[in-house]
Amino acid sequence: MRIFAAGSLVASAAVLTISCTDTTSIPTGSLTPIRASVTNASATPRSHPNSEKYRDSGFHPVTGSSGLATVSARALLDKSGRTDVEVTTGTFDGGAGPGWLANVQVKAFSPSGTLAFTDNYSGSSSTANFPYTTVPHGTNLQVQNVVRGIDGPRADVVTVATTVYLRPDLIASRLDGPSSAPVGAAVNLQGYILERNGEVGARADCVLYVDGVAADRATGIWVDAAGMVSCAMTHVFTEARDYALELRVEAVNPRDFDDSNNSVTRSITAVAPSGFSTYSFQAWDATNSGWWRYVSTLTLWDGTVQTWDQTHTREGPWQNTSISGLIPRAFDYTAPIRLRGEVSTNGATVNAVDITYPPLDFVDWQEGYCGSTYDFATSSITYICVYTAGRLDGYTYVQYDWGGAEVHYTSNTYVYYWDPSGQLHESWYSEDYMDSRPMVTMGPDVSGWLSVQGVNDAEATSAQATVRLEPVDLRWDFTDPRCSTVPATSGCFDLHDHTYGQMGWVSYGEWPPYQP
Repeated sequence: MRIFAAGSLVASAAVLTISCTDTTSIPTGSLTPIRASVTNASATPRSHPNSEKYRDSGFHPVTGSSGLATVSARALLDKSGRTDVEVTTGTFDGGAGPGWLANVQVKAFSPSGTLAFTDNYSGSSSTANFPYTTVPHGTNLQVQNVVRGIDGPRADVVTVATTVYLRPDLIASRLDGPSSAPVGAAVNLQGYILERNGEVGARADCVLYVDGVAADRATGIWVDAAGMVSCAMTHVFTEARDYALELRVEAVNPRDFDDSNNSVTRSITAVAPSGFSTYSFQAWDATNSGWWRYVSTLTLWDGTVQTWDQTHTREGPWQNTSISGLIPRAFDYTAPIRLRGEVSTNGATVNAVDITYPPLDFVDWQEGYCGSTYDFATSSITYICVYTAGRLDGYTYVQYDWGGAEVHYTSNTYVYYWDPSGQLHESWYSEDYMDSRPMVTMGPDVSGWLSVQGVNDAEATSAQATVRLEPVDLRWDFTDPRCSTVPATSGCFDLHDHTYGQMGWVSYGEWPPYQP
């Protein structure tokens, strides 16, 4: 808000190309915008917190000081031709500082370096804004400030030189996401915001609107000059119908050069899932570092009671995806059933399966007819079970997992017992092995697809989902007092594990209620 008395702006109306008799000058220099490379949307971007200036390659406000007084100034031009010369005793990011601007003198210089005009203002605030309509892009300015209220009765004079730059022009470039999504599933959408003028960066809010109502928001994102950032948005659509989506850039600071390009729209159709009553998809790209200990007893056929004291360690990176679902009908388990699946990331297929199960065998503890496969070469696992009794009677469950790893495992076991004569018998067993399976470069999103079709089905029942990988840092530290005794008490369990990296998860629907 402008707080200065209205010094005559008519004197500023002289066109800068007209010669002036005052020959006061300051050094001139060409205005050379610093151009940053725009992020390639197909590349894998590095993730930063919204508040972090991942890079700040644009022009910055100029700062000067005298005594204890500090003044910052900038001059920014918008699309309408208005240039705002802004001055503060604080910072433009952090707010007003101490003292007040008793007098401000603004001098503008022509391209040749001669003085074009001088304006003088007086006031009593720590911030000021002087708008001009005749100060074009690239004009060199000198701003002299008389600051009071900091060094007692003394007035501090702070002089800074700046240039008129273009305001940041933040553009809602596009909003990416699926054209359709299942009802009730968390849908991941990706918005892209770029700065077009290439001279000054800005902060803003990235807001997703669904049918005109704000649904998700990233507050205070930083967009560097000529840079591009992405906003990860999530929304759950609760009805099977079309929805209007809009990505808006709001609360741009410094004020936007042109706010007519601050939104982009698209639509999405929410549909009922194809035959699944519930399904879920999760993806991990993480590293484990930890160990656990378990003490148990084993009674042999002759009545000897052995104590097993086992300690295991796990160290290294691993990846995993799992898509599974429950279909509210019983497939014909006496005939072949075809199961297909696919995992993709970075625009490429990571793993795919196409398996035809023979007639399934009965598994009594599952109360149904079940089967599974494991492919060592591709680290893919599939599972299917048609339930004929119990809580899930009449349902079919399917699952498809894939994983990669470079995890180092060790296992150290101490086994001991006392014989009837009181003699102690001891044994030690150790294992050291690697779980080495091919790993891939994960992109920001991972997708899974699962399809199952019985011999008499006209079409397959399928489910698909996409998750956005987000940072995760999980720690488990559990110490059982029973493990601290010597010897340790049977049944004790210690766990110390650290899992960190990225993961994503989404689910749809609900399982049938439990019936004991």
